[in-house]
Amino acid sequence: MGRFGVVPAAGAGTRLAPYRAPKELIQVGYHDVGGRVLPKAAIEHVLTAMRGGGVGRAFVVLSPAKAELLRYLGSGSYLGMDLAYVCQEVARGLPHALDLATPFLAGRTVCMGMPDTIITPDDGFARLLDFHDGTGADLSLGVYPTATPQSLAPVVVEPGSYRVLAIVDKPEHPPADNTWGIAAWSPVFTELLHACVADAPPGPELLLSDIFVAAMTAGLRVHALTFADGEFHDIGTPAGVLRAREALEAPGGVLARRQP
Repeated sequence: MGRFGVVPAAGAGTRLAPYRAPKELIQVGYHDVGGRVLPKAAIEHVLTAMRGGGVGRAFVVLSPAKAELLRYLGSGSYLGMDLAYVCQEVARGLPHALDLATPFLAGRTVCMGMPDTIITPDDGFARLLDFHDGTGADLSLGVYPTATPQSLAPVVVEPGSYRVLAIVDKPEHPPADNTWGIAAWSPVFTELLHACVADAPPGPELLLSDIFVAAMTAGLRVHALTFADGEFHDIGTPAGVLRAREALEAPGGVLARRQP
């Protein structure tokens, strides 16, 4: 029944405090819009990567404080996409934000990326969706090398196969120098996510890594595609913004090389 993208953009951006504008609109690089070279907001990176993977429709999950994203992105037509919006009125974590789109995702393949991370190469979603379809996985993770796995979510992949053995969120001693960066999943994982959110007891917010581990425990096929040639940039911190701009905008950088 087709593919949908989901971009959870309801976070408060506390790591950038006292910066108060939506972090999703921080400019990193440039893009061509109707023959004009314009600044490219962080959230536009994940959306254009989805569009490059053949995903023409996506939900953006907002909080009431993020109305500026709706104004900025609008219908999505300038990106060649159809965008819709879901509101997370109370901050209850990333799994809850994603689950808000569940009523609209029945029977669909879902791809998800974060609005405050930038990945290369540009065809990441295209490659991940081909991998997802080809392996018959229930959940496929795009995994990227990183120098800071202790602040992210490293993935342990079984040697000689694509099967995920473990996912660890912000470990003191990382089991691998990587992190998952994007994801694609089938309807069975959407159903599991919904059940996990519905059954979660009061207390600390669920982590998305918890849901991934729950999928493995339930016997779902969880696979990983490693982008050994890829880059993963988290712009959720001041240092991350500077690193991303240095890597992607500097002369010879990945994005700079693509500018006319």
